Amino acid sequence: MEIATLPFDELLSFVVDNRGRTCPTASNGLPLIATNCISNEHLYPTKENVRYIDQETYDNWFRAHPRPGDVIFVLKGAPGRCALVPDPVDFCIAQDMVAVRADREKIDPQYLFAALRSPMIQESIDRMHVGTMIPHFKKGDFNKLIIPLPDRPIQEFIGSVHMALVERIELNRRMNETLEAMARAIFKDWFFDFGPTRAKMEGRAPYLAPDIWSLFPDRLDEEEKPEGWNNGALSNIADLNPETWTRSTYPNAVEYVDLSNTKWGTIEVVTRFEKAVAPSRAQRILRPGDTIVGTVRPGNGSYAFVSAKGLTGSTGFAVLRPKKNIFRELVYLAATSRDNIDRLSHQADGGAYPAVRPEIVAATEIMVAPDSIFVAFNDASAAFFERIEANKSENQTLAATRDLLLPRLMSGEIRAKDAETLIEEVA
Repeated sequence: MEIATLPFDELLSFVVDNRGRTCPTASNGLPLIATNCISNEHLYPTKENVRYIDQETYDNWFRAHPRPGDVIFVLKGAPGRCALVPDPVDFCIAQDMVAVRADREKIDPQYLFAALRSPMIQESIDRMHVGTMIPHFKKGDFNKLIIPLPDRPIQEFIGSVHMALVERIELNRRMNETLEAMARAIFKDWFFDFGPTRAKMEGRAPYLAPDIWSLFPDRLDEEEKPEGWNNGALSNIADLNPETWTRSTYPNAVEYVDLSNTKWGTIEVVTRFEKAVAPSRAQRILRPGDTIVGTVRPGNGSYAFVSAKGLTGSTGFAVLRPKKNIFRELVYLAATSRDNIDRLSHQADGGAYPAVRPEIVAATEIMVAPDSIFVAFNDASAAFFERIEANKSENQTLAATRDLLLPRLMSGEIRAKDAETLIEEVA
């Protein structure tokens, strides 16, 4: 069945553009969303490193502002990345991206969003990149990007299926943020604030199970740390970069994890490379339970907890492998705490690509407590991490289903009824 098509630019009623240059920023105000705030999975305007603009700049600098339902389309750096503008809109868009508004007479808005995120359109965008060091997609080439236009009922079905999957993935992501925040709260209370020991000193009621409560010292020493605990570093409980491929051991193919596709605790993309074409940086052997922390521009949050087998990481990561399983969660939480990421950012140097040595990551300060405390913390936090990794696995399945279905629905290869069956199998 032949499917109608139209150029991208003919399907738009409006394009919101930020004049192509940097606007004045402020210390607070309305978030200004940059290209590093956009992924093909979610929009995260509240993450670290977001800049702000004041009300005067908002009123006078911009020609227009995004509306709910518009699609943010990245033009530079990672061309083609898309995110849906939420309701209410509580941000502005920076340069190197636009917000496009669907012409509802010609195309269903949710279908346009689904089409732009589909593998077939993303591949078309990749082929149209210009530039080598920093790829970009010219607005003038919108007329060369061809969008399939199935019948309107099919468009609406594709749009609704895509949004249902997007919402399920987003729900899991938000749940993971909550679970990680809970684990971080326990970590901070036990190992930074020394909450149980302080509570004992102040005569407050226990707030942990009796067997755990009894493990904590009754008082702080003269250095204001729990008696019997010592100052230490992650290197006391984790090995740094323990395994690296050599010329003789390098496999025929690697599942490669790069800094650019590892963001704020999630490995978003794993790319398979044959040995002959694998990037030279694909050297670090990763094992489940490892923590990886990007050493180049550490403030970008290129870190994650490794749960999958058979991965190879970039040499741009510091790989921390716990010396005992009871240290797994603590290593991750200590290495990737907000304070530690800030510390690494401040110590990074090197001009255009500021970086820290992996040894600086391993030198992250921690409290070295008796193993009984680490065992208790592992017991308290492991369930959070297990659920987080289960949600990530489910999201990978949902994303794979989405990426399998969209091109086939858009091309007419499969029918809506068949797609519904496939979705029910993974739901």
